[in-house]
Amino acid sequence: MHRPLAASILVPALLAALLPGAASAATAPPGKFTATAKVSSVDEAAAQGAQIFANDTFGTKQTWVPPNAFSSHAMTCAACHTDGGKSEGTTPAGAHLPSLIGAAAKYPKFKAKKHAVYTLERQIVHCVRAGIMGKPPAYNSPEMIDLVAYLTQISKGATMGQQFK
Repeated sequence: MHRPLAASILVPALLAALLPGAASAATAPPGKFTATAKVSSVDEAAAQGAQIFANDTFGTKQTWVPPNAFSSHAMTCAACHTDGGKSEGTTPAGAHLPSLIGAAAKYPKFKAKKHAVYTLERQIVHCVRAGIMGKPPAYNSPEMIDLVAYLTQISKGATMGQQFK
């Protein structure tokens, strides 16, 4: 179920309570998200990660038209992963995407086809390159750390290690 109006009202209010100065970033148009304050806790990193997830286009020129919208928007993580990734989503082409709740607990993951171990960071890089068609954040950059903190926060309580038999 999509609730963009509720999210557009609640997210800035929630961020204003969590991070001084973040409400203005929450209402900014999508583009390059710039952190407004130095992060001093995992909760602040996760809040900034939520903003990156919702607003950063990673330099893409790709656009999409949300359901019931009259104009296109720049691609962000939230274009496919609705409700901040907390509910099922779809790609602009219509492919189904599962909720990201618990996703952080599924990494690292062995991918037999590629004979590779994917970390959460590697999966984020793949999604930004292949899904958004943008330039992903560097592995140890503040943006990547914030995205990982956000995805880990929404995965809190999920059992880790299920991917290994």
